[in-house]
Amino acid sequence: MSRSWRLLTPVAVVAAIVAGTTLVHASSDAPALPRISLIGLVQKVGNSPTRAFSGTVRLSIDIGLPKLPKLGTDGGADPLRLLSGDHLIRVVADTTDGEQRERVALLDTLSEYDIVRDDSELWLWDSTRQLARHGSVDALTEVLLAFASPAELAKTFTGPAAIRTAVFDTDYSSGQTTRVAGRDCYVLRVTPSSPGTTVGAVRVAVDAASGVPLSVTVYPAGSSKPAIQAEFEELSYRADPAELRFTPPPGATVVEEKAPDLHENPVRGVGNGWTAALAMGGVDPDKLIAGLGTEQSKPKAAPEGTAAVLAALAGTPGTPLQSYLRMMMAAGQKTPVGLVWSSRLVSLVFTPDQRLYGAFATPDSLVATVAADEAGDHRS
Repeated sequence: MSRSWRLLTPVAVVAAIVAGTTLVHASSDAPALPRISLIGLVQKVGNSPTRAFSGTVRLSIDIGLPKLPKLGTDGGADPLRLLSGDHLIRVVADTTDGEQRERVALLDTLSEYDIVRDDSELWLWDSTRQLARHGSVDALTEVLLAFASPAELAKTFTGPAAIRTAVFDTDYSSGQTTRVAGRDCYVLRVTPSSPGTTVGAVRVAVDAASGVPLSVTVYPAGSSKPAIQAEFEELSYRADPAELRFTPPPGATVVEEKAPDLHENPVRGVGNGWTAALAMGGVDPDKLIAGLGTEQSKPKAAPEGTAAVLAALAGTPGTPLQSYLRMMMAAGQKTPVGLVWSSRLVSLVFTPDQRLYGAFATPDSLVATVAADEAGDHRS
């Protein structure tokens, strides 16, 4: 899986479905661990030999979005409910044979929504509607799968790309310890010192034995209330092959999807450091919102391109979700570079020529980044 744009890549998720992941229930018991240097801890995160794991992640998000409306009467698992609130997600991954196999299951009381990847093959399963969508992994699903666990989310702030781009405007500290999912962990705290970013601090708990990040907490600038949290409640460094295979059950509706024919990855990085943004071409907000209302069990009626991918991920189509997103768009501010929308952690810019920019940056900072990108004539 190509994950070259680590810094701020979660913005692509927000840009795509205005979604996120997250929570933290670390034990107050601080274990006594051997001392480790700050550089050693950062290297431990980047060089973990772990190739397989499975576990349950408790997620929570509060980035300042309006309260999400009830998206239907079935009450089933729906990935768009990750917009806010607390969630439980089952995560399984295995790359021991050189191929990428992953399963991400959003769990509800009586249902679940699964994304299953077998290298280049992809299944989306909605148990509430008994609907399975089958296709191939594309750029957008790459981004979604890349942030299915705290381990992947942490690489945004501690991975090689983050270190290279933010080393001169970031303070790192360590020395604390904690326990997560029954494992002794070092605590790494990352604090941006550059103007323009909405990130105040990031707290990462790293498994002392494996080097795998087991929890991540992101605080907005000027706030002690987390906006993003993610933590393993239970974890095993093994993966059951049976969980990484998917066969539609009898009676399920199966829709074969054809991924958009893209000549290049539609997602690219713009700018540097903590105010760097992701840009995505071919995003028409009106068509995207209309596409989310398409009845997904009728493939002939499905939208195309980016809207098709997002419609497939929306477990519950219909007017409540459309009205919600239109309300958010109406709250945007018109600027010379396009429509600007912001929360306490994320800012988005929708340009007139259907480009979408997103960043952990203030609106003014992101507008400046977009203007600089347009001046350089870099187009998706």
